[in-house]
Amino acid sequence: MAGRRITGVLLAVTVIAGCGRGVNDSRPEPPATDNGNGQVAGNRVDGFTVRTLATGLDTPWDLAWGPDGHIWVSEREGAISRVNAGTGAVTEVGRIDAFELSESGLMGIAFHPDFESRPFVYAVYSYSTGSGVRNRLVRMRYDGAALGAPELLLNAIPGAPNHDGSRLAVGPDDLLYLTTGDAQSPALSQNLNSLAGKVLRLDLEGAPAQDNPFGTAVYSFGHRNPQGLVFHPSSGRLYSTEHGPLDNDEVNLIVRGGNYGWPGVRGYCDNDVLTGESEFCAANNVVEPLAAWTPTIAPAGADLYTEDLIPAWRGSLLFTTLKGQALWRIGLSSDGMRATSRENLFNGRFGRLRDVLVGPEGEVYLATSNRDGRGQPRTDDDRILVITP
Repeated sequence: MAGRRITGVLLAVTVIAGCGRGVNDSRPEPPATDNGNGQVAGNRVDGFTVRTLATGLDTPWDLAWGPDGHIWVSEREGAISRVNAGTGAVTEVGRIDAFELSESGLMGIAFHPDFESRPFVYAVYSYSTGSGVRNRLVRMRYDGAALGAPELLLNAIPGAPNHDGSRLAVGPDDLLYLTTGDAQSPALSQNLNSLAGKVLRLDLEGAPAQDNPFGTAVYSFGHRNPQGLVFHPSSGRLYSTEHGPLDNDEVNLIVRGGNYGWPGVRGYCDNDVLTGESEFCAANNVVEPLAAWTPTIAPAGADLYTEDLIPAWRGSLLFTTLKGQALWRIGLSSDGMRATSRENLFNGRFGRLRDVLVGPEGEVYLATSNRDGRGQPRTDDDRILVITP
């Protein structure tokens, strides 16, 4: 992200306030029942109660717990909506003119840390240049009912139909962190002059943070397609999930200035026969992943579980998988520096899973991704599911 933000630029947006919206599986879900409060009581799956909260979404990409106590969701075709966590009512509050092609479209969203006085919602989305795909970072002011026109903060982030990254998170330092994919050009990930294949660190106006390691927006590099990004609420450690090619999907602990190896390394520094990874790792001080998966499972959104509702999950990293169609739980050491265990849940029960969100009471929300062109949509897809004990 070379250079400062582009100021004063407003982009077209269609705002639709107050607009409400309401399985093809080898192991079909049993019929759900009403719990007496107008909610679906849910089914028992893998020892948990799973309830459908919202239906009829179009490839939801990011779930975020809003400062207003609602779940906010981005849909890849351009809609941003609020979901009532009690009733499941979906209200669209804005729509961005996103370019949706394969994996591109509207992706990550985040909130200004001082939302009460600066009610900005940040978003990353794809647009067409006529000859290719690029991504941009914008913010929109929320007036309590609808989002205003997007203000452009960072333009021309390398993009492609695939490998766009684009997960957003606000750090404990009140800075924006943004993942970018390699834009289907692997060599860009090792190029510090490119914003592709990086984790970027920006101030809330979209400019590079002043104390970044390379004097640019780049915070870490050598990434292929990082789609999950989450800070531990106590330690402040930053974790990311990343898609490998045909092997070695990764969970990474992101550190300042870290080189995560792509394309010279896939997963751990252990393939010397074909690629000479150990030599590359030693020469480039590569940070190895906390965990890796072969064959690929396509890890997507991630969150940390620090609540008490599900005691066995406390202190774990949760992430969803697309190809793997499961929720994974990674146990972490007390210092958060090592993965100590791994468990997958709900294998194939709900299809492709795009994002996970831990609610304030410890309930867990999952977003399906069966309408993304690579899944098999079920009757009510895409959905937001609620997991409780």
